[in-house]
Amino acid sequence: MRSTLELSSMSLDPEIQRRILQCVDEVLEALGKSEAKLFISYLARNLGLKKKEIPHKPEQFSKGLNMIFGEQAANVLETAIVRKLLTSLGMDPRTKPTLAGAIVIVKAEREKSS
Repeated sequence: MRSTLELSSMSLDPEIQRRILQCVDEVLEALGKSEAKLFISYLARNLGLKKKEIPHKPEQFSKGLNMIFGEQAANVLETAIVRKLLTSLGMDPRTKPTLAGAIVIVKAEREKSS
């Protein structure tokens, strides 16, 4: 698996970035809109992670999920985000990569089809 540093240097298609953020929003908003906003604010304030940086720093995002929700709930949330992302891109959602792993998979699939 690639590290956050490697992902931040990867070029991500703007459409993929948009879909990642959309999936993050949809899953977090299931907890409540104000809770989702609070979590995003927490990331910015405590981890220096802006929402638009999540596609490039998924491991830092996962760290924030773990800090706020605990490991078990964070895993459930991240799995839901990954499944939603893979499904939205017509890929097999049964795989269980982390968000960082899913981004690598999506990028590789996009490069193959280009």
